[in-house]
Amino acid sequence: MAFLSGLIRRLLGGLDSRLDFLEERGVKIVLLVLLYAPIVWFGSYGTCLESLLPKWLFVLLTVALVIIAELKGHFPGFMCGTESQEYIDEQVAKGRKIPYEKLVDWFGKIRGYEKWSREWCFWQLVLCKTVWCIPVSLFVGSQFIFAGLCVAFAYNAMFWVGMKNFKNILCSPTNWGEFWQGVLFCYALY
Repeated sequence: MAFLSGLIRRLLGGLDSRLDFLEERGVKIVLLVLLYAPIVWFGSYGTCLESLLPKWLFVLLTVALVIIAELKGHFPGFMCGTESQEYIDEQVAKGRKIPYEKLVDWFGKIRGYEKWSREWCFWQLVLCKTVWCIPVSLFVGSQFIFAGLCVAFAYNAMFWVGMKNFKNILCSPTNWGEFWQGVLFCYALY
C-alpha cells in the first residue's frame, strides 16, 4: 500500500504530463481520497479526537488534512539549493509565494547561510513538510510529525546521493523525494 502511495504521490508531482486529465487537481485529490480513506477508516489511532468524533467525520477531516499536507507548496526548497536564481525570480514575479521565507531568512542570519543555498532550502523544506503535519498528528498521532521530518530529509538525501533514473517513473532526485513522501505518509497512517 505504501508503494502505491509513493507512486500516486509521484503522479501528483507530474509523472506523465502527456495525459491531460492527470494534470487536473481534482483527479489527483480523488486518487488520494481513494487511497487514504480506507487506511484511516480501518486504522486505530488511540487519539482523543478519534474517540470524540463520529467515525465518518474523523475519516473526512483526517483525509482532508493529509491531502493538504501532501499538496502544500514547498517551492523552492524541494530543489535543495539547485534551482537557478533566475527561475526563482521569475516565479516570484509571477506571484508564486515562498512559504516561511522570512523565518528561514531570519534563521539564516543566525546560522550564517546564504539565501537559496542548500542549507536555506533544507530548513525551508523542513518547515513546509512538518508544519502541515501537526494538524494531522492531532488526529492520528505524533508519528505523522516524524514522517514530515523524514520527508524533508528524504528530498535532500536524494540530491546528496545523486539518485539515478529508474525507468521513466523516477527520473530525478525530486521525483525520488516525491515517491518517498508518499511512502512515508502512508506508513505514518498505519
